[in-house]
Order: sequence, then C-alpha cells, then structure tokens
Amino acid sequence: MKNTYDAQRGKKYTKVVAAYMRYSSLNQDENSIKYQRTAIKKYARSRGYLVKYEYVDEAKSGTTDKRKGFQQMMADARSNPEWSVLLVYDLSRFARNLRDACNYVAELDDLDIEFVSVTQDIINNRTGEGILMMGVINGLNQYFSQNLAKHVHAGQKLKANDANHCGGKPPLGYDVVNKKLVVNEAEAYIVRLIFNMYENNFSYKRMADELNAKGYTNKFGRKFVVNSFYSILRQEKYTGMYIWNKVRKKDSKGRRNQHAEKPLEEQVRIPDAFPAIIDREQFDRVQKLLSERNNGTSPSKNRHFYLLSGCGFLKCAECGSLMIGSIVRSHGKTYKYYYCPKHKEHECSNRGVRTDHLDPFVIRTIVSDIYNRDDLITLYNSDNNAEQIRNLKDRIRGLEKSTTNLVKAICEVNSSEASKDMRAELEEISGRKHILKSELARLEAENGPITEDDRKKLCRDIRRLMEDGDSLAVKMYLKSIIREITVSNTDVSIVLNIA
Repeated sequence: MKNTYDAQRGKKYTKVVAAYMRYSSLNQDENSIKYQRTAIKKYARSRGYLVKYEYVDEAKSGTTDKRKGFQQMMADARSNPEWSVLLVYDLSRFARNLRDACNYVAELDDLDIEFVSVTQDIINNRTGEGILMMGVINGLNQYFSQNLAKHVHAGQKLKANDANHCGGKPPLGYDVVNKKLVVNEAEAYIVRLIFNMYENNFSYKRMADELNAKGYTNKFGRKFVVNSFYSILRQEKYTGMYIWNKVRKKDSKGRRNQHAEKPLEEQVRIPDAFPAIIDREQFDRVQKLLSERNNGTSPSKNRHFYLLSGCGFLKCAECGSLMIGSIVRSHGKTYKYYYCPKHKEHECSNRGVRTDHLDPFVIRTIVSDIYNRDDLITLYNSDNNAEQIRNLKDRIRGLEKSTTNLVKAICEVNSSEASKDMRAELEEISGRKHILKSELARLEAENGPITEDDRKKLCRDIRRLMEDGDSLAVKMYLKSIIREITVSNTDVSIVLNIA
C-alpha cells in the first residue's frame, strides 16, 4: 500500500482523501460545518487517511445540486485528483434528492473514487447490500426533506390567510411594517411613472433612461435596466391584491420557472388587503398591452404616440369608457384615431375622432386659457418649478414614511445595539429631510415679475411642449391641468383643473 508523508506532523498516511460538508439554513446545530469536520477527521485518523482537500457549502439546501462547493468537488473528481476517497458526515449532507444522490455516487464510482459516509459506515456503494442501504437512506432523506417543506408551507399559508408578508423583499413601492405591506410614497411615485410610460408606448430602454436621468433607483438602490420592468408591470399587488403561492414549485431537477403560475384555486388571493398604488382599470389595460405586444398584434410595434391617451381623462361621452389611440388605414392612407374600445365590440355608437383634429383643439384651449389668466405670475412660477416641486414633495413624503416606520421599529426592538443603529439612521433621514424642505421652500417662494413678453413666451413654450407628444413631461403636465375630456360623434367637452 502506498504511503503519503505529512511533513508538518511527521506521520505517514495510507491515502489522501477529500471531505465534503454542507449545512442548511434550517439546521446549524449538530450538523454545523465544525461538527462535521470533527467527525470526518476523527474517522480519517482511525484509518490512517490524510484529509487534504475540503469542499464546503454553507446555508445551502441539499434538495438541489446547484451548490458551488459541490460542483467544484465533482469537477475536481473528473480531473484525476490526488484524492481517491470522498468522506461525508452522512448521506443527507451529500444530497437530499434521491436521484441526485444515486447519480453522483454512481459517477464517483465510475471515476474510481470511493464514497464514504463516516456515520453510516455500514454502507458500501460497491456491494449489493450497500447499494440497497444507500437507496433506502437516500429515499428517507428525500421524504423527510419534502415532509418538512410541507409543514413550512402550511405555516406560511396560515400567515398568508391573514395577508401577512411571508418573507422576501417587498415590491418597489411597498415596505413591510408589522408583517403588513404599507405604501412607500417616494417609490410609489416611480411605480406610477412606469405604468404611465408603458401605457404611453415607451420602450423599456427609454423608460430606464428617463428614470435614471431623474436619479430614481429600483428597490435595491440600483439603476434601472431593460429587464427591470417585466415583474413591475405584471405585479398585481399594486392593485391592493394580496397574492401568495402563485409561482409553480421547482421541478425534479430543482429548477423553478418564475413565469409559470399555479392554478388560481391553489393560490391565496385577498383583494384590498393593503392600499393600492395602481387602480385596477389601468393595471388591466397594461396587461392587455403586454399581451398584445408579446404576440406581435399591437399597433404599438410601429412606435406611434398619442398625446391624450393613457392619461385617464379622455373619455367616451356615450358610455364613459376611456378612449385609446389606434391606427386606421383607408384608401392607402394611415390615420391616427382616438376611439372607444366598446365601439369595436358594437356596444357603443361613438366612432371616435382623429388625433390631428382633437390634439390641436385641446392645445389651443389650454394655451388660450393660460394666456388670459389674471394669476399668470403664480402659474408661471409654479409651472417652471412644477416637476422639481412634485419630486421634492414625493421624496419628503417617502422620508416621513421611513421616519414613522423607524420610530415604530425602535419601540419594538429590545436590543440596545439594534436600537442605536436605528437611531443613527433616523438622524441621517432627518438631516436629508431638512435639506429637501429648505430647497422646497426656496422654489415655492420664487415669484418674480412677469411681462407681456414673458406671457407670450410662456404660451409658446407650453404649445411646443404639448406638441411633443413623445415625452413623459408632457403626460405629467397634461394630467395636472386637464380634469376631463369627453368626446362624442358631434361634440368635444374639455374641463381644466386650472379653470
């Protein structure tokens, strides 16, 4: 038998071996890495083995083979390693999936590497009895793992029935306070922008560029990218709907398809469980657009933009439905229309109106009203700073919400160290809020004189702004000054908030 010399200890060993150790986040006592290492080295010493290589996975489930240490161990095993024996504390540390356990042990055997469970030494994967015992124990390991998951699932379902948050990061726009979702106003403003932009035909890239240019970030404090919007636009929680157990479980290989959903009868769904950020009508419209664009049937593929649609104020005078933009082709020509969606379903007689007729009329009405206002000085200054003021107020509301949540948390936490950290964060938030309020006061106090030339320039600027239909600023501006526009086959009515 070949001997290996350990220069540091001056001893000879019969074999160089490797050890694989793992613990899950649910079990860190007797199966801790330290405990496993002690047991494995005691076993190795009793047989004259030298444990020269270690592979470790911390807080990783054994129900899947997607473990960094495990995969590195198997990669080394396939590369003619120095070690010829793999030691594990027990079979459950190696794998809790019956198929994985059998397949990987068989592969190690093919590579002429002996697999040894140090606390189940009766098992020998190279004898018929050993293979039988290994199959029984691996089957039991998988059973216990799945049974534990079933109990955990049942406990979470009880929490879900009370609309309690069941863990994980809440979606953008919400925080968790006392296990309930509460609106984070600063983030909710971003969510509304995203829905409005998408409904107004913005591409994902353009949405990301707009939000990043304004300094907004996602829930993790990072910049928005093209892939940021898939889950946000499909997040039904924004309507106040509590949803749990929606995503399908992992397959036999431990993979999960985040886009595949369980049947509705298996989900826990509670409407109006918390404050909504997006109303149900807008959410449904966006889902329809997502479906159309994914199927390639939406006219938005041609990147047409509509000044008045998607703002929530353009309504059919006949049935009250929100009118939407569409393309009509006739005699080789293309026309853009605002139409009532129920007209196509033969439920409304309103045929709609061409955009090149309605848009100029609305712009003229707004500009004329603004030009003749007596309080144009106030309007002029508030219009100049409107976007900044709205942004500052939203950020201040978000900080005030964070302050309230922190105060509640400080009252509930017993740990003085945790309370100290929270108080430091509270002071930092208060400082930021003071700076923002000072800037807000400065903007609201700006009231300079306005001349006739200023009056004309303001109206020209507003006209040019509204004629640029491909702009988020336009949509926000229109929503702030138009209360309602109703359109019939013979008449148009405009009600302004600034009237």
